[in-house]
Amino acid sequence: MASLYHSSLPLSPPSSSCHGVLSLAPRTAAPFVCLCRAPPQDDHDAELLGALQSNGNGSLLREQHPASAKVLESGSAELGDGSGGGRRSSQAQLRARDCARRIMSLPMEERVKVLDLLQRDDTALTISDYNDIISALARGGDYDSAVALFRALEPNGVVEPDAHSFAIAVQCFCRKGAPDEAKETLDEMVARGYLPSVAAFSAVVGCLCKRGRVTRAMDVFDTMRAVGSEPTIRTYNSLIGGLCYVGRLEEARDLLNKLKDSPKQTADIYTFTIVLDGFCKVGRTEDAMAIFEDAIRMGLSPTIFTYNALLNGHCKEGNLLKAYDLLMEMCDNDDCPPDKISFSIVLPALLRAGEITAAWKTFKRMEHAGFQADSRALDTLARGLCRQCAADISVLRDAKEVFGKVVAAGHEPVSYTYCLMAQALARGGEVDAAVAILDDMVRKGYALRKRAYTDVVRALCDRSRTHDALRVLAAVITKDFVPGRNAFDALLEELSRQGRWPDAMAVYAAAVKRGVVVSLKRHVKEALARESPARLGVP
Repeated sequence: MASLYHSSLPLSPPSSSCHGVLSLAPRTAAPFVCLCRAPPQDDHDAELLGALQSNGNGSLLREQHPASAKVLESGSAELGDGSGGGRRSSQAQLRARDCARRIMSLPMEERVKVLDLLQRDDTALTISDYNDIISALARGGDYDSAVALFRALEPNGVVEPDAHSFAIAVQCFCRKGAPDEAKETLDEMVARGYLPSVAAFSAVVGCLCKRGRVTRAMDVFDTMRAVGSEPTIRTYNSLIGGLCYVGRLEEARDLLNKLKDSPKQTADIYTFTIVLDGFCKVGRTEDAMAIFEDAIRMGLSPTIFTYNALLNGHCKEGNLLKAYDLLMEMCDNDDCPPDKISFSIVLPALLRAGEITAAWKTFKRMEHAGFQADSRALDTLARGLCRQCAADISVLRDAKEVFGKVVAAGHEPVSYTYCLMAQALARGGEVDAAVAILDDMVRKGYALRKRAYTDVVRALCDRSRTHDALRVLAAVITKDFVPGRNAFDALLEELSRQGRWPDAMAVYAAAVKRGVVVSLKRHVKEALARESPARLGVP
């Protein structure tokens, strides 16, 4: 395999002939200054720039610090001499400033260590010093610069990477999300006779498994055991997670069973959670519950991730009442109470299935736990409670509470929710509130359902409030909505009963004009049957 250390990123500063591509000169330049990429921030620390000016390994202005020329030149002409001197001086200053900013982004302990190393001459730097710099870059999150410096080390020269250098590089590749490079580095480390640490092996296995490269992860796992490194539970968890990720659930369960019987490693609750979550995602909640019960029998305490995986599996498979019962069990469990995700899994599923009573109880438990449901779930819950008012008017109070929370949250209820709320209020006798909601809908230009304003008009007529009923009907007609037959019939019936024949004729004419078929004669006959003609004003 080709060496990993041949790189165009060298340890010497740029020359005018290569446009920033540096030549390898590790013994005459400061690698950290050359390899450090520019950080995103624009500010810099004046004291640190001053330290770089006078530390002997970096310079901002050559004329002020001629002794530091070897960092900012690579055998080219003197800065400022000739036609290209000004450009090279600007490049050198920019590189030093980038270096300063990068150092300032490191933690304090690492910053002090790197500054101390930069004050030394390059010939005095050992592989331990380079490892300190690479490690500092890695801890600062600059994995690209750390890898570049690692690759620039001489594999056969005075400064040669050791086992610690390889270990840091492997971790950097894994943090960067480069599993192939991490495995190649690990392979070369073994080929050179170095024994990778368990952490290095585990990191590579985890990085490969996260990207579904389970076959290669198994190769690393086998290599790990072949060289005498005993995998930890973290290694097994990564491998089991990779198997579940690619759908090899039976292999994952077999590996879990081997761990249960192993005298060296014991499966923890996270191992069980990974496997049961894999089964839940493919709709095999019965197998997941069996794994869950195994964990309980082993004396393990389920975590919130374990419960949420089971809740998600039950809801996806349609076992909503099982999910609801498990959630209620969690609410009564002080050791592992549900979190917001738990409620957010069960509540929408119950609403989609029309289990309004269970959804209402879930919502109240959610509020008691200090969590807020999202506006969409509240809107759906309000509609469900309004529908239940047709069978049980006592639910109206709950519907009003949820509807008020939707409005208070700044979320505008949909037109359908408005209409159902108006209907529920009309059925519950709160006619004024129902009229107010209809007025609000008309003002906002919402589409009105015929059933909604018909119920409101009928409720007003039942209370002999024909004037308000006429106003509602007129407001509907003004917005180019055509009222339904039932609304006209309710109003004609009440006007006929009161003997207000001119108003009844006007309503009848409005209905006929809009193509709504109603019968005034029927209402007249019904009124005559109830009262004498003289009393009704009919000749």
